[in-house]
Amino acid sequence: MTVLAVTLVSLCAAFAAIQLALALRVRASVPPLSAIDAPPPRAWPRLSIIVPARNEAPRIEAALSSKLRCGYENLEVVVVDDRSTDDTGAIAARLARADPRLVVMRVDTVPPGWLGKLHAMAIGAARATGDWLLFSDADVHVAPDALARIVAHAEAHDVDFVSVLPRMDPTSVLLDAFAATIARAFALGGRTWRANDDRSSVGVGVGAFNLVRRRALENSPGLGYLRMEIADDVALGAMLKASGARCRLFAARADVHLAFAATCSELLQTGEKLGFVLGFSLIKAALATGLWLAVDLAVPIAAIACGGPIAALGALALAFVTAAHVILARHFDTPGAHLWPLGSILGAALLARAGVLAWRRGAIIWRGTRYDKAVVRAGRRWVGGRVSLDAGLPSTHA
Repeated sequence: MTVLAVTLVSLCAAFAAIQLALALRVRASVPPLSAIDAPPPRAWPRLSIIVPARNEAPRIEAALSSKLRCGYENLEVVVVDDRSTDDTGAIAARLARADPRLVVMRVDTVPPGWLGKLHAMAIGAARATGDWLLFSDADVHVAPDALARIVAHAEAHDVDFVSVLPRMDPTSVLLDAFAATIARAFALGGRTWRANDDRSSVGVGVGAFNLVRRRALENSPGLGYLRMEIADDVALGAMLKASGARCRLFAARADVHLAFAATCSELLQTGEKLGFVLGFSLIKAALATGLWLAVDLAVPIAAIACGGPIAALGALALAFVTAAHVILARHFDTPGAHLWPLGSILGAALLARAGVLAWRRGAIIWRGTRYDKAVVRAGRRWVGGRVSLDAGLPSTHA
């Protein structure tokens, strides 16, 4: 047993203990939606749900129907069909003929320097008439009364922005394991325990559910400032927090839910955009994924295999990480906590693949559109968990 080996295993155990402590902080500081309670406002403000959709035919009908049945009385839903080549637009149009609250728009081209999704969000926001704007993905389901409770809370407590971490619906062993990994990575990596602290600069957004008061969005640089930001959802929350908006994050559980991916093939395609995180660098891709697997699994398991006192440290590291997964999975109602080692392997493989593809292509391919490295780098706004508001850049709300 060498000093180096003991040091490595001790560091892994210490890091795992920190993760457990932070998971407990997340549980204490990110309340579930079921815990909020506020009287209804005198008049319900207009709420516009903006749904950017590209090739979502298998999922959009059920998700849109849940939004239309949400029970909010002053509601409109704006679907922006972003260059879909399947029946997404036709399905949304059929639903719109039966419900006048639903408006469907079609985008055939995206201006240079815009991500397709953010352009669709901006188009939808310009068309929407609501005092509140909810940006929500096309596969997201909303439970009855959830929106009314959230808006009532925001109105009563002068909140400008509400985001929720949705429940991931169980799908398959592999995808459930990955869901547990995502819950840990987002909750801890995103420093979500600081999201509800008005004194903190940490702002958190989630693509499934970002609800913003129109006035707060107008007081920020706007969606145009984020037009080439790959991490559009978290960047929106960070931008609003930096602009002075009062922000809140909740655990949605059954109130907002979706299936993260239907198949592993879909997961791989969705995950390709993660290549930007690694800066289009093959070395960073290798280091990041290798370190992830070493700290999570390889070093603790090797220590256990060695036996003796070092084995206890390895077992302790695995126990701490398992406990962190269980706490976060129960808090966010996410499946697959007991499968987290499989999720870590899948997550590291997904990140490695995304990094290699981004390096080889010199670009990110997302939703069928290619975005070159130089354009992606120039458009980054969310760096180090924050969005810097550069006064030298135009404030573009469109």
